[in-house]
Amino acid sequence: MKKSEKSRKIPLELTYNLPVIEFTGDRTVMVEGSTGVLKYESEVIRINTRSMVIAFYGRGLTLKCISPTAVIIDGCITNTEFIR
Repeated sequence: MKKSEKSRKIPLELTYNLPVIEFTGDRTVMVEGSTGVLKYESEVIRINTRSMVIAFYGRGLTLKCISPTAVIIDGCITNTEFIR
């Protein structure tokens, strides 16, 4: 087995501490790997992760669910920004 084949077995999100982000249309987003909420307003929510800050922009944004490692955001999501 080649070295490159071995490295493919480790998920990218684990190798680089990347968050896993799952969108359902433009209405819901789930972020796994969050370490906290930095900003929470109806038009912007900023989530801290180990490798970056992710900002979600839109209208009527709310935190539907929050746990120590994941958040779910509901609302009309119009833009996403990744800040390193």
